[in-house]
Amino acid sequence: MPIFAPGTPRIKVIASGAVLWLPMPDEGLPTIQWIPKGPVKELIDGSELWRQLGWIPEITMSWSAYDDRANEGFTIGAANGNRPAITDLLTVLSGAPGSFSISPGPAAGGFVVQSWHESPIGVTGGQGWAKGLQVTFRGGTICSSKILGAF
Repeated sequence: MPIFAPGTPRIKVIASGAVLWLPMPDEGLPTIQWIPKGPVKELIDGSELWRQLGWIPEITMSWSAYDDRANEGFTIGAANGNRPAITDLLTVLSGAPGSFSISPGPAAGGFVVQSWHESPIGVTGGQGWAKGLQVTFRGGTICSSKILGAF
């Protein structure tokens, strides 16, 4: 199994169980960063001792234009298997920490999102586009390996 196999990204709303398919980011593939976690203690001689507890995953996705028009075979909406309209995506992103999971692709696994940051969005008319969207999703549970869990 690959460590990180990007494809069409997905968001799973935990309360409803609906899996929404995001458009493929057009500004590069989704990127993953593993944030190391562990305590650092200063020893009596001034050196440092660091104990590795694990890593927290962080995924970044960027769209020059988030396209929520009905193309590429996806139905637009908030139901299971749909591509979320920009308003549906923003509704999911307005939820509480731990209310949704993210996966960078069908074979990549995923994690429950505890915090996220969105770039400013410029919506261009009512044509189904949101200009300049970048979202960074960060987990909150320490992973013992750099492999995303089941999604």
